Amino acid sequence: MSEDRPPQLGYRVGEHEVRHGLSLAPMAGNTNLAYRRLCRRFGAELTTTEMASSLALKYGDEKSLRLLERGEDESPVAAQIFGADPDVLRVAAGEIEKRGFHILDLNIGCPVPKITGCGGGSALLREPDLAARCIEAMIEGTSLPVTVKIRAGWSDDDKCAPAFAKKMEEAGARTVTVHVRTREQRYTGHADLDLIRAVKEAVSIPVIGNGDVTDVESAQRMAQTGVDGIAIGRGALGQPWVFTQIRAWLDGEEIPASPGVAERAALMLQLGRGVVELYGEYRGMRIMRRLATDFFRGCPGAPAMRQRSNKLETLNDLEVLADALASGERLEPVAD
Repeated sequence: MSEDRPPQLGYRVGEHEVRHGLSLAPMAGNTNLAYRRLCRRFGAELTTTEMASSLALKYGDEKSLRLLERGEDESPVAAQIFGADPDVLRVAAGEIEKRGFHILDLNIGCPVPKITGCGGGSALLREPDLAARCIEAMIEGTSLPVTVKIRAGWSDDDKCAPAFAKKMEEAGARTVTVHVRTREQRYTGHADLDLIRAVKEAVSIPVIGNGDVTDVESAQRMAQTGVDGIAIGRGALGQPWVFTQIRAWLDGEEIPASPGVAERAALMLQLGRGVVELYGEYRGMRIMRRLATDFFRGCPGAPAMRQRSNKLETLNDLEVLADALASGERLEPVAD
């Protein structure tokens, strides 16, 4: 596939170079420190935290602060926050810098009603002037480079991303990541790659494409839009090696095969141990109920393993699941 290699993919955010242009997109409930470390091992050059509430940060909410666990070995790493009050965002930006992050990202992409109902996330797509003030306030509150993640638009009738991205650039955003769907689509329907091209033409700052990149072929399609980088989110869940494969393609090297079930099982267990180390067994296993299922997607006996993963209570339960995945053992569903 080396003949399809894009002419250039890579960008800088302040002093930080993302040489291959590959980053792990922020995902609520998924991109905890343990998962970020796993993806970085496989080639993600920039990782981003789960989004945290700017208001909660201002008041030192412990639960929100736990979302911002940062490893000393993570560099560069971005913190993502959401909110719609410039004054609150200014204070939150300073708090992020104190915690040692390298980049600060504003979420203007989350489509979840809980977030948009408070004016945050993709609701700001309908308030470009307010969004610009939010970016400006964050820049005032920190010396970190401020970036922004947006969606294609609010709805199919309002695909505002090119003009909105230009507004964010004028406000001082250093990069813009564009998810290829509208708020109305959430995570379904057609991904509009042409809109990414339009955003790239509208701004001079780096543009990072996000959405529907799950393998080398889909990365090729995204790269053909002219983006400077690719942020992989759901496409990296359960298959962090996608970064290795895309990097190999970008370097014109042979693309390695995906791991077999034994290695998948080992990675799932390594992740589980890392999550437990961060959060303790009780909370860690509840996080792994969600993350474990992605590792055995498409494997024989997956439905029973999925049912087992939904009932994980202890690290030993996860070890049993990993052993079954590695050996091909068929697990019986457990009683409710």
